[in-house]
Amino acid sequence: MKNYHLMHKNDICGVLSIDIISSKFENYKDNNEGFSPFLGNTTIENMNRWWEMRAIPSSRETIRKLINSLEIITSEDYLAKNLALSITDTYWIKPDGSDLKYEDINLFNLKDPCCEKIPYHNASCYDPNASLGGQMEKYWDMSHDTPVLTKEAFKYFGQQAVNEVFATLIHTRQNTQIPFVKYSLSATDEGSILSFCDSFTNEDIEFISAYEIVSSSKVSNNNSMYEHYIKCCKDNGIDEEYIRTFMDYQTLTDFVISNSDEHLMNFGILRDANTMKLLGPAPIFDSGNSMFFSNLKKTPFTRAELLERQITSFYKTEEKMLKNVRYKNIVDVSLLPQVSEVKDFYANNGIPEDRAERIAINYGTKCTMLNEFQHGKTISFYNEKTNDLSF
Repeated sequence: MKNYHLMHKNDICGVLSIDIISSKFENYKDNNEGFSPFLGNTTIENMNRWWEMRAIPSSRETIRKLINSLEIITSEDYLAKNLALSITDTYWIKPDGSDLKYEDINLFNLKDPCCEKIPYHNASCYDPNASLGGQMEKYWDMSHDTPVLTKEAFKYFGQQAVNEVFATLIHTRQNTQIPFVKYSLSATDEGSILSFCDSFTNEDIEFISAYEIVSSSKVSNNNSMYEHYIKCCKDNGIDEEYIRTFMDYQTLTDFVISNSDEHLMNFGILRDANTMKLLGPAPIFDSGNSMFFSNLKKTPFTRAELLERQITSFYKTEEKMLKNVRYKNIVDVSLLPQVSEVKDFYANNGIPEDRAERIAINYGTKCTMLNEFQHGKTISFYNEKTNDLSF
C-alpha cells in the first residue's frame, strides 16, 4: 500500500492509501479542515466512489490500448501515475515524502502539456485526460489559451456530436441568462464527427458535481432528491431561487431534446478554488445522449412511448422529473426551433434524411407536450397509455 496526501491546491485534505499493484483505493483519513471532496463532509465510502469516478472508464478505447500495451494495469493505475490531476478542479495526490507544490503540477501552467488523443505520461508531463470521464472518446486540447474539450462520435452517424450543437441552438434561441456551454462541429476523414467546447473551469474556478453536492449530507424524509439538491445548494450559500430557476430550465430543456443522460456527474456547481465559496450552477453541458440518438425504430414514437423511455437523473422517467418543476414557463416554447428546421439541421449535418425526419417528428411531439404542461395539463405515461388503448 502506498500513501499519498490528497491535496486541494497546496492545502492538505487528508491521507489517501492506494494499493501498489492495482492502484485501487484502500483508505482515506480526512484532515477535518473542510477541503476534502463532498464539501468537506467525506466518508470512506464516498471517497472510494470519488476515486472510481475520477478514473477513465475502462470501456474507453484509449485506456484499453494502454492496458493492452502493458504500460498500465488499470485506469486507476493511470490516474495515480498522473497524480489524479484534472482540468475541472484543483484536487491532486502528492506521494508521501514528495516536496511537489501545486505550482509544479498545475495543468494550466505546464509548458509542454500532453494533448494527444492517446494518453501519455512521463516524469515531466502529466496527462489532463487521465481523469476525463464519460463513455465517448475525448481529450483536452491544451494548445489554446483556454483548454478545448474535443469529443469524437463514431456511432449513429456521429449524432451525439451533432446533438451538442443542437442543444447550443436551443439555449441560444432562448436568449436566457441561464449559463450553457457552446459547442461547434467538425467532420473527420475517418467518418466521425468532432464536437468542441471551451473549458468553463480554470485554476481559480472549479466544478463540483451534483453527485458530490447531494452526497455531502443526508436526505430528509420530507424531501425528494431534487429538492435535497436545491436545499444543499441553498445551505452552502447559493440563492434558492437562482438554483431552482436553473434546475427547472435544465429539466424542461432536457425534456424537449429528450436528454436521457443528465446523471449527477453531468451537472453541478462552480466553486471558487481559493475561497471554497460556491458561486452558482455550472453551465449546462454534455447533451449528446439526446434526440433519440441510439433509436433504431423506423416510425416515430407515440406520446406514451416517449414517456416510457428511461433516463438517468434524479429519477428514471421524465414524468417524475417534471413533477418537481415550479417555473413551468421558464422555457419559451415560441422560441424553440420548428420541426422543419430541426429536420434540415440534422440532415445538413450528416444524418440520413429519413432518420432526420423521425428525429424532428419526435421532437415536435415533445414541444407539444411541453406546451400542454405549461398550460396545466399533467404529463403522465398512464394517461397517454390509457388514451392509446381507448382507440
